[in-house]
Amino acid sequence: MATITLNQTVYNHAKKYAESQNLSVDELIVSLINKFVPSNRKKKYQMKSIDELAPELQKIIGFAKPTGEDREDINGDNARMEYLSEKYNL
Repeated sequence: MATITLNQTVYNHAKKYAESQNLSVDELIVSLINKFVPSNRKKKYQMKSIDELAPELQKIIGFAKPTGEDREDINGDNARMEYLSEKYNL
């Protein structure tokens, strides 16, 4: 076990804060170290490309992809304008 030496004033502030959080000074210091020192244990999630997914998932994703003219009108702007043109004789 290693020992950390702190200025008495800093230690007193840490102790006061730790008590307000229902922690020991040791727990407070360990939580701070874990928060600011990167750990190799934590692996960030990385999304796979469509080609890496199972064929069943590729099919499901394929249904959601717009094709042809729909690709350019993903929000339905063209259909909305066509409807409004017909309704108001624009």
